[in-house]
Amino acid sequence: MVGRKFFGALFSIALAGLIQGTQSQDVASKDCATGVHAIISRGQGAGDDLNVMEALSDKILDQIPGSTTLGFPFDHDAEDKFTAVHSGALMLQNYVEKYVKGCPKSKMALIGYSLGAVLTMEAVCGTSSLLLIPVPPLDPSYNTTVIANVVYGDETFVPFQPWNTGNCTVGAGIFPRLNPSTCEPFESSLHSYCDYGDNQCCSPLPMDDNHAHHTYMKKYDQDVVDFIKERLRS
Repeated sequence: MVGRKFFGALFSIALAGLIQGTQSQDVASKDCATGVHAIISRGQGAGDDLNVMEALSDKILDQIPGSTTLGFPFDHDAEDKFTAVHSGALMLQNYVEKYVKGCPKSKMALIGYSLGAVLTMEAVCGTSSLLLIPVPPLDPSYNTTVIANVVYGDETFVPFQPWNTGNCTVGAGIFPRLNPSTCEPFESSLHSYCDYGDNQCCSPLPMDDNHAHHTYMKKYDQDVVDFIKERLRS
């Protein structure tokens, strides 16, 4: 049984590498964003690639002229969240690299919620949480192009970081990041929203039926758009 699980894990990692190698975001120069290009990663579950993040996508398109958005097509319906995060983080890095190659003057925002938040932070900072399958950090040279990295309810959340936003100040995520210093090249672009009552990023503080994990969009979507605008100006 142990051997079967081991080889199954190896197969999952190999499959993730195959997925990462065959997915990219090649963009014609005429389609490059003149505002911001936002890649938005939703939470776990069935449905389309934007799901509850559609309202944020609409706000970006409405309020930042020349912008484009993409519901990131990672395997959000997978039962194995560890493989979904690993393959999704590698694929997101590939999307960034391909987009920058095709649109070197465009600016990007990476936005994630719940499972999408984990893979977004993994793609930017690399892995330093126990149990998650290792991913290397995004090359720091992209910190002038990727001008905003915003996550809601990130399960790798740890307290006392300069990019923490929201009201959780002492709780931690289910898979807390053990070496947050790997995020520092992107520090000025990072906002990590985590509120009390979110069992996934602010455990073990007030349970509240995990209510806070589902209220970020209504509370903070406009703040995120304003943050992206500010980063574009700077």
